Amino acid sequence: MSQIRRIPIGKLQLGMYVSDLTPGIEDGQLRARGFIRRHETIDKLISKGLSEIYIDIYKGIDSPYALPVDQNTAFLKPRVKLSEERLQAAKVYDEARGLVSNLLRDIKLGKPINIGPVESLAEDINNSVLNNPNALLCLSAIREKDQYLLEHSINVGILMGIFSRYLGYEDNLVHQLVTGALLHDIGKIRVPFNVLHKPGKLDETEWTEMKRHVPYGQEVLLKSQGISEITLAICGLHHERLNGTGYPLALKAEDINNYGRLAAIVDVYDAITADRVYHKGRAPAEAMEFLLEIADGHLDRNLVNQFIRCMGVYPVSTLVELDNGRAAVVISSNHAKPHSPTVRAIYNLRQKHYEKPKDLDLSSPLIENKIVATLNPEDYDILVKDFL
Repeated sequence: MSQIRRIPIGKLQLGMYVSDLTPGIEDGQLRARGFIRRHETIDKLISKGLSEIYIDIYKGIDSPYALPVDQNTAFLKPRVKLSEERLQAAKVYDEARGLVSNLLRDIKLGKPINIGPVESLAEDINNSVLNNPNALLCLSAIREKDQYLLEHSINVGILMGIFSRYLGYEDNLVHQLVTGALLHDIGKIRVPFNVLHKPGKLDETEWTEMKRHVPYGQEVLLKSQGISEITLAICGLHHERLNGTGYPLALKAEDINNYGRLAAIVDVYDAITADRVYHKGRAPAEAMEFLLEIADGHLDRNLVNQFIRCMGVYPVSTLVELDNGRAAVVISSNHAKPHSPTVRAIYNLRQKHYEKPKDLDLSSPLIENKIVATLNPEDYDILVKDFL
């Protein structure tokens, strides 16, 4: 991955190494690259009117406010066929269910977290993502309504692994981000069952208790050994919002680092695409539109745009209409040809009946079909998860 990061000018620190790749930095009055050893250097950089600086994290210190300059789209091209990786991904997902279930049980009993198995799960998720990210994405769309907390933790870990690798973070940091994402909501197990699973709107007292799941989670993490600062940040920041309307601390943009911003996006996306006791999950395309709607104020718009590019024009599990009158489920994105994913045709829209599922790679020159629209599964009583 790239060693060059871009960081807001206001987040520069002593010990960082300024890269000469920074746009607009060369004007003859200041060295274009080198260590920041004095605060006067930071003041001079600020006076140049630059909004961000490129830093070399191999030569100087890194920062949670820094983002990779170069994206990593290469890993999105599968190394293993979907049908093959699906088998391994299913094992990983089943193991994840068991691990997270045991973890939540132990936390409820007051036990600290054994981070070792969580780290191993994060590694397994990352390996599967490298082989073929579509395999775990398919599995993450197969949900059980009464297993939300368990599945949400796993799914946020999967989404974090895919998104952070797309952004260009190196393997070790991706691993830490996935580990943190798997543990981001552990405090919810201490929220009373009747509040956590209430089918209607929470009253003021209940909402106050629900919001306590963040400090509950931080308490558990702090009394457990081997927990990284990144995991603590993800747990503490994933409900904060850039305009200060989030919780538990109502932090504003300048105090929410990129780990918290990434976590907020993947957390919201998985939450709104899931069926909950109080609402029906949104289709992926509709969820992307919602992320854009709340980007100004709540979420980081630049990162939301990159998340949408990462997930594809037609995210996995999207129901689409083909030009031959068939409804099909997207089972594999195609980042080289975003409008031509691999789909599974399942339903005849004209004659209104199911057909034998047929997989179609719309990017193949042998396939003449194309997508003409996205569909709402509820309009046709189609359970997408049955065809993933």
